[in-house]
Amino acid sequence: MESVRCPCLTLMAKQGSTQWSKFSNRQAANHFMRPVILSVLLVAGASFARAEDITTTERKVFKNAEVIRFEPDGLVIKHDGGTNWIGWKDLPTATRKRFQTEARKRKEEEIQKLKRDLARAEAEAARLKEDNGQPETGKQPQAEKSGGLSARRTTGEERGRPLVELPPLKPDDIVDAAELVQQFKNDPTAADRRYDQKTFRVKGVIERFEPRMFVRKYDVLLESADRFVRVVAVFDYPNDYKTVFTTRRGQTLVGKPAENKEVTLLQAGQAIVLRGKCKGGRDTEIVFTGCELVH
Repeated sequence: MESVRCPCLTLMAKQGSTQWSKFSNRQAANHFMRPVILSVLLVAGASFARAEDITTTERKVFKNAEVIRFEPDGLVIKHDGGTNWIGWKDLPTATRKRFQTEARKRKEEEIQKLKRDLARAEAEAARLKEDNGQPETGKQPQAEKSGGLSARRTTGEERGRPLVELPPLKPDDIVDAAELVQQFKNDPTAADRRYDQKTFRVKGVIERFEPRMFVRKYDVLLESADRFVRVVAVFDYPNDYKTVFTTRRGQTLVGKPAENKEVTLLQAGQAIVLRGKCKGGRDTEIVFTGCELVH
């Protein structure tokens, strides 16, 4: 007996399938759109929440204030009346603690991002490194590992005399920053033995500045031919300056000797000679503390 197929049932089935498909698509769209909409609302709510009235210990009120940036000695805000810098000591205790917590959180996020960027750059450098198999006759195999002070270059790339042949280091000796980086890469043990805990002069070109949070110090980073190793000089604030901060994305160092006065202290690209105490090579940095500008 042949089966009879009813056109009406076939049509209903197709319509039902089409409707189910549309319903499923709507459900899927709703499923994926809900978190997107929620995220947009949260971000919008957070942006509105940032604007607030800030009252100082002297009862001065800044209407609809938003924090532009945090600094070691305070914060910079934008409000209905313009832009102002407020010192931590000028804020009530509860307000100060809340903003300092946020400042520490932002700085930690920035540090983590820098670490991720460094790790990614090191991985890219490793992939770009050529593998030519056996070294050419008469040449030593290159054994350099980007991103660390323990890396070594081939003999042909070494700069200057070996450390063991150099005369004893004196406080007034001037060491070129690029030469210092190369020495720590070529022979970190000998470089540590020669420079660690020693006070001497270093000359170089400023790459950028990095103020430190919650302390009256700032870092001056000197240019280096090696993108993974840098010389970091830690300076204290001048005694007659209320704060020191950077502009132009860390390219200019500015000091504030008074509330309404700003003075440009140093700029990236400037050649300097500094005196400081070397703390040796640590990871990707050669750090000097207690630094002072010679010229």
